[in-house]
Amino acid sequence: MQLVAVRDLGAGQLEEAAGIVGRGMRDNPLHIRAFGDADERRERALARFFLPVLERCLRNGTILGAFRDGRLAGVCAMLPPGRCRITVAEKLRLLPSILRAAPRALPAILRWTGAWAQRDPAQPHWHLGPVAVDRDIQGTGIGTALLAEFCRRIDALGAAAYLETDKAKNVLFYERYDFETRAQTSVIGVPNWFMIRGKRTGRPTAPRFAEHR
Repeated sequence: MQLVAVRDLGAGQLEEAAGIVGRGMRDNPLHIRAFGDADERRERALARFFLPVLERCLRNGTILGAFRDGRLAGVCAMLPPGRCRITVAEKLRLLPSILRAAPRALPAILRWTGAWAQRDPAQPHWHLGPVAVDRDIQGTGIGTALLAEFCRRIDALGAAAYLETDKAKNVLFYERYDFETRAQTSVIGVPNWFMIRGKRTGRPTAPRFAEHR
């Protein structure tokens, strides 16, 4: 396995990061439901949609980038306690970008993000996501490197973490890092899992077994 370096991304890398999210999360069930069945069109729409999302993440928190052979291969956003819920003003700023990316998807996106916001825990937590690995290199350890660094950082802070996912196989992956499902429900007709990881002290948690290839 090639070595993966994880470091913070800056504003100049966000367009590339959004492209990775678009490719890496193109086939997520929520995205297919919201953005349609056409793969290439959905991939482009997702990259446009997630660019302002990542810009907001960088303003309010941190975006980790995983690099292999100098190439950005995966991204992982992490928002600190109190900064993950989008304000009304931020929604208004994001709306034009959503309309440009996929105007027909707007009603589904609003229902989806509204359902996620309602599930956001009241307890202080770091919010994980979006997390994405470029489509052609998924299953090669990139996600493991990102999650290990995320857990190292929140363990150093003695903090809890929370995420949402719409893929059952992701649930198994996050369970390796001691995330537990606190709820499961349907969002715009797609099964979703809402997972929490309690505070840890001492050594950062290591994955329980290797990432599937």
